[in-house]
Amino acid sequence: MQVAFFGTPAFAVPALRALSASGHKLGPVVAAAAQPSGRGRKLVPSPVEQEARKLNLPVLTPRNPNAPAFIAELKSQPLDVAVLAGYGHILKPALLGLPRLGFLNIHPSLLPRYRGAAPIQHALLAGERETGVTIIFLSEQVDAGDIVAQETVSIGEDETAGELSDRLAEVGARLVLSALTSIGNGELRRTPQDPALATGATKITKAERDIDWAQPAGQIHNRIRALSPEPGVVTNFRRRRLVLLRSRLSPVPEKGKPGEVLVRQPGLLVAAGSGLLEILELKPEGKGVQTGQDFRNGARLAAGERFGT
Repeated sequence: MQVAFFGTPAFAVPALRALSASGHKLGPVVAAAAQPSGRGRKLVPSPVEQEARKLNLPVLTPRNPNAPAFIAELKSQPLDVAVLAGYGHILKPALLGLPRLGFLNIHPSLLPRYRGAAPIQHALLAGERETGVTIIFLSEQVDAGDIVAQETVSIGEDETAGELSDRLAEVGARLVLSALTSIGNGELRRTPQDPALATGATKITKAERDIDWAQPAGQIHNRIRALSPEPGVVTNFRRRRLVLLRSRLSPVPEKGKPGEVLVRQPGLLVAAGSGLLEILELKPEGKGVQTGQDFRNGARLAAGERFGT
């Protein structure tokens, strides 16, 4: 089949590679336009665009994929089906109707749970023990199309969003190839979603990055791993910002005030509203990523000092 691919982030790259290595005719690849990055604000192509060019695939990067000019360009190509993974734009009916067999979307949750832009992050914030990948047909309503394949994936106790995303991306690549085979064989089954079971997963806001050390350690731990490696949760220390990237719950029975660093214990232990959290990895403002122990050694922490003040 002639397959178009719509995707932008690293999550979409395994599916792109799998489609390229399959027996399907792949192209075009449609990715979000290059974005300015770094201090020099140099335009950097998305992970999908970079990978597509390595694979010598035709790449399109429209600013607005719903614009008539782009739709006319895509309409000139005989597409059987399109696959979408984290493209970053909501597609309107005029575009959705172009592939003869429709659009398949790779969504990293067990739909109808966690519909929206940040399903992996919200699953971790909620302390879920499992999530998964769902392949759906795209519809006008976001993430509400018929389910054609779904697989459950367990979540590690200390697993970060970045680590979980990498695993789910591989599952999604496998599932979408299977779905395409079923389409080609005329064996695909479509299951409507139950809207009564739907939950949202909106984009992470700036306010959600802030740590409230009065919360239980388990909630703070889930927030740290849900927002790691990007954008990272933040706290203050000595009037400087710290981005916390990795943690684990500590069984040490010692108590302290919320945010207090317990210098009598090894490692970088911080008291929460209940329980203790060990910070394993962080990035101080203006510096690179370092371990909690290295930060402690360099900061020469004093008894009674607290994060979040």
